[in-house]
Amino acid sequence: MVSLYIFEAKIVKTGEKYLIYPPKEYQEKLKKLHGRKVKVVVVEESN
Repeated sequence: MVSLYIFEAKIVKTGEKYLIYPPKEYQEKLKKLHGRKVKVVVVEESN
């Protein structure tokens, strides 16, 4: 089974780590994946 979520996120720095911060509507969905390994694809669009 594959679940695919597509959203725009912010990259924030906390101390030494960089985190991908999803929008609030996706935080509950991603919370269900806690502890699992996931694949992340980052697409940077240039202006």
